Amino acid sequence: MLTIRFVPAAESGKAPEALALGVAPGGQQLASARIADADGLVTRALAGRHRFKGDEDDVLPVLTASGWLVLVGMGPPEERDAKRLRRIGGNLFAELADSGIVRLDLSLDVSSEDAAELAYGMCLRAWRPPARYRSKPDPDEAWSLVEVVVATPDPALAEARFSQLAAVAVASAWARDLVVAPGNELNPDGFCRQLDRLADLGVRVEQVDPRQAGLTLLQAVGQGSSIPPRLVMLRWQGGEREDGPLVFVGKGITFDSGGIDIKPWEDMEEMKGDMAGAAAVAGTIHALAARHAPVNAVGVLVIAENMPSGRATRPGDVVKSYAGLSVEIVDTDAEGRLALADALAFAAATCRPALMVDLATLTGAVEVSLGRHRAGLFTADDALAETLFLAGEAEDEPLWRLPLTDAYDEALKSSIADLRNCSWGHDPDALHAARFLQHFVPDGLPWAHLDIAGTSEAEEDGPLAAEGPTGFGIRLLVHLVEDRCQG
Repeated sequence: MLTIRFVPAAESGKAPEALALGVAPGGQQLASARIADADGLVTRALAGRHRFKGDEDDVLPVLTASGWLVLVGMGPPEERDAKRLRRIGGNLFAELADSGIVRLDLSLDVSSEDAAELAYGMCLRAWRPPARYRSKPDPDEAWSLVEVVVATPDPALAEARFSQLAAVAVASAWARDLVVAPGNELNPDGFCRQLDRLADLGVRVEQVDPRQAGLTLLQAVGQGSSIPPRLVMLRWQGGEREDGPLVFVGKGITFDSGGIDIKPWEDMEEMKGDMAGAAAVAGTIHALAARHAPVNAVGVLVIAENMPSGRATRPGDVVKSYAGLSVEIVDTDAEGRLALADALAFAAATCRPALMVDLATLTGAVEVSLGRHRAGLFTADDALAETLFLAGEAEDEPLWRLPLTDAYDEALKSSIADLRNCSWGHDPDALHAARFLQHFVPDGLPWAHLDIAGTSEAEEDGPLAAEGPTGFGIRLLVHLVEDRCQG
């Protein structure tokens, strides 16, 4: 991970290898930039023909006789909130990661807490796939930048705030590692082994055998694989013993072939990432434990491979769920909602949650509806909807609320069972999937379903994540927990 240090002022003596200075829109130099401009170098750099405007995504490296001078667009002061500071930091790292610069000194004239936010953005952007999958490093992808030194009015205050944020960055990097891992490594067994690291943070890790627990829908999803499915409970006890936990449920299909209803060959290799919801939940528990969050939280991961074989579930099979409802499985490629249905009912019955949120790469329909910049939010609880929406906006993990009503029950009717698991009508399937899940959540329990199919992986580089896994959901869930603790 990128090394971050906070210091009280720019180190004197030898000029830094690279010095970053802040510039507001219109070329307005911030205080440190004006001091450094004694010889007019900053002014001349800003006068050059380039596209640097001082906006939050602008970075202009200038090689001088004494080292690199890096002009950083800081955006308008009135818009310089935590979200934008993180974006500034992320864009800065992305621009300089492979520049040859090893150490970067920042003198950007922000408060100590804002300096921590900016450094946090750099750490979020500094993730890349683990090198162990290559026989030797690719020189074209080498990163040089490994150390950042941040000048700030109160280094201790900045470090205290950053230590809390860095716990989330570490958890996010781990979740991204899980999503990018190939299916032959991160099968259900491999996923469970990865979760052992949480025990070192004080998390109780419990594996539940779906067959013994009566999780028959989860069992049906995973029975085509030679590796049995699992349900894993991650328990963080940071609050009072009598406090009901916040329960987060994650879909962990480590590879989704579609089962008997096998998917088309095109892009099937991406189905190793169908466990991004479970990775986000595991990352959230990791972050809460590392921060010693004063809350009780339980992560519930449903982990399985959806594979075709002579043992696999057939289209048309009827399975009785943990909740007692029978389900006609008309499409084995609509497996995520089956696994989640059992997990939601089981968690509600055994954890007595104060609230419950599930995350899943559930449907392509939500991506068609919302694109790849917002996840679908489904809930009947208006207060929870507002809390999650605001958390998503604050954390750059935006949501959009979609309908959750009984209007979709007709499409889920089965001629031989209580429900069918999907319906391929004219309505987007994300709506059917959310309503299907709602049947397995007790009335009165605050619950939300987040369909992150369009946001779990990025198709292009962004300020806080390069192309690939994003860790979507961790930051907004941690924010949700913070709101609950403060409220």
